[in-house]
Parts: sequence; C-alpha cells; structure tokens
Amino acid sequence: MPVATDQFKTSLSHWASGVSVITYESKTIKGGVTVSSFSSVSLEPPLVLFCLAKQSKAKEAIETAGNFAVNILSSEQKQISADFASGSLDKAVVLEGLNPGTLSTGAPILHGSLASLDCLVHQIIDAGDHWIFLGLVEAVATKEGSPLLYFNRNYRELI
Repeated sequence: MPVATDQFKTSLSHWASGVSVITYESKTIKGGVTVSSFSSVSLEPPLVLFCLAKQSKAKEAIETAGNFAVNILSSEQKQISADFASGSLDKAVVLEGLNPGTLSTGAPILHGSLASLDCLVHQIIDAGDHWIFLGLVEAVATKEGSPLLYFNRNYRELI
C-alpha cells in the first residue's frame, strides 16, 4: 500500500532544490509557472525535464506553442517565483510586467535569471497527477549570481 500523501509531501520537503520558472507563449495564452521539479536528463541530445500538475492551464499552451523556457532563478528573484506560484494572479500580466526577452524558439526568457534554457517540446509523458515535459535545449543564457533555493516549504539562499 502506498505511503499517505501528507507523509510523502513532508518527506519531499526535506529535499533542497533550486527554483525555476517555466515560461511559455502560444498564440492564445502566455504565462509562467514556478516549479522545483526540474532536472537535466541527457547531454547528447541536450534534454531537460520538468513536471507540471495536470490541473495546470499551462499544458495546452506549452503543447500548442511547441516550446518553453526554463528560467533558473537567482536569490533576487524570490518575488517572481512567488508571483508565478500564486493562484490569484494573472500569469500573462505577471509575464508582461517582466518585459521578457527571447533566444531561439521565441519562448519568453526572464532577465536576471542565473540561467535560461530555451527548449522545444520533445515529449510529454503522463505520470500520475502530473505531466512530465521533456525539452530539447536549443539555446542557453547564463550569468553569475547566487541561486534561489527551496527547502522545507521556505525559500532559502546560500550563505
């Protein structure tokens, strides 16, 4: 019998992770979503993944656009993470207010991120109550700085 959901969530809260925002823009919708479930998958070809809750409206937009960007946030971008994680804010308005740039695919890139990975949708996998998105990395931008971290349900920074 599987572990209870609350116990599972509590145990996972003890995994420290970086914070990233997935940004997207299709012809009908644009926005972003904060995720901590991001990982590299392969060097050849360069693949990354992130997980998206099935109730998220972002799935259709990312699928339609055929691309997305992973923006790995700096410690100065805590509010950006909170805004894209909010259930009450219009993500299109949040994204517009940040005046994003682009790299190769046209997916929105957040200025000030430690790294932005511009990706084509490679595969979408059905996994329980989430979708796993695999992205083929087409371009990257990086800068120096301190990462925004998430641990035990709170934002953290390196000391």
